[in-house]
Amino acid sequence: MDTKTKQNLLVTVVGISLFAALMNLPFVLRLAGKILDLLLPVIAGGILALFISVPANGVKKRLKGLLKSRKAQSSDSQLWNISLVVTVISILLVFLLVLILLVPEITRSLESLYIQVKASIPGWLEYLNGQELNIEWMEEWVSGIDFEKVMQNISNGMDVVFGNILSAVSFTVNILVTGVFAAIICIYMLSEKERLGRHSRKLIHAYLKPVWEERILHFCAVFYRSFTNFLSSQCFEAVILGILMFLAFTLFRLPYGNLVGMLTAVCAIIPYVGALISCAVSAFLTLLIAPSAVIRCLIVYLAVQFVENQFIYPRVVGGSVGLPPLYTLIAAMIGGELFGIMGIIFFIPLTAVVIELVKEDAAHRAKEKKESLERCSDNMYNKKIYKKSKKIIN
Repeated sequence: MDTKTKQNLLVTVVGISLFAALMNLPFVLRLAGKILDLLLPVIAGGILALFISVPANGVKKRLKGLLKSRKAQSSDSQLWNISLVVTVISILLVFLLVLILLVPEITRSLESLYIQVKASIPGWLEYLNGQELNIEWMEEWVSGIDFEKVMQNISNGMDVVFGNILSAVSFTVNILVTGVFAAIICIYMLSEKERLGRHSRKLIHAYLKPVWEERILHFCAVFYRSFTNFLSSQCFEAVILGILMFLAFTLFRLPYGNLVGMLTAVCAIIPYVGALISCAVSAFLTLLIAPSAVIRCLIVYLAVQFVENQFIYPRVVGGSVGLPPLYTLIAAMIGGELFGIMGIIFFIPLTAVVIELVKEDAAHRAKEKKESLERCSDNMYNKKIYKKSKKIIN
């Protein structure tokens, strides 16, 4: 069977398969959903491993430089295991520190709110009694209530309530189980990183043509480099935003300046969205301890967030991945609209990779065209065309 016949047969099979899938689209979607549910722990573990590998590689480089300066020797696998343990412990310590700072502050705020409400109740009752309100309508409304019917409605609604509770418990258990399996898969992927990479390269080399093998490996290398630069600059930008928020809250004498700064720095790792999450928490904390300062808190927070989104973020993060500020904002908006928070995180480096590959392809095509025109330059008939095309290329 010659190559052309194989290509025609492949096109025919793909066309028939696509037609059958479109004719049975509901079944295909259900099947895809089940497959996605089965692969969800693997996908989540892979994404988590990708995130952890970035700081782990940074720690490995620092350890390698430290050992080199002291003229000590250690294998790459030992350095990788040590850096992986250090990275995981550091991440857990950061989350533990945030919880240690956040939970006591929320507890104290709720206690303060309870004390304030308890102290204000006598004044509220005295105010209502002094207004000489007519409460006869309330007595008539209470006397007209059919309590037997109310209890019957409550008992009938308990089935729905219990069903919702069971659904919530089942959903929570599924998330926990998925998270546990994802963490286990992440640990195995990170500990066997070199072996997995070697096996993947062997499979690509065995089943794909050299041209596609080179393209896939080049895409993976460029994407990982862009993602590493993006995540590093995102963490740096989160620290900048946390410091700015701490200074702004301190300058305008708003409560919880240090807590808001740390919370903002942690949440701002999620581009554009994480800072808004910390804004809601900050406004809630301010409402508990100083209700009159909530508006001022929101104005200060949104002002700092606006400055950061418009001037700092596109230049710090966009510059690290090689994207102009406009492309960075567009990539974040499209990714967030399609896939939520994970879309925002992945679309910025992915857009940078696509633009870089397009630039490489355009440069390669321009070079080939220039060489082709130079070969035709000796032909007097094409001399004018050659000069005009050369001006366009150069």
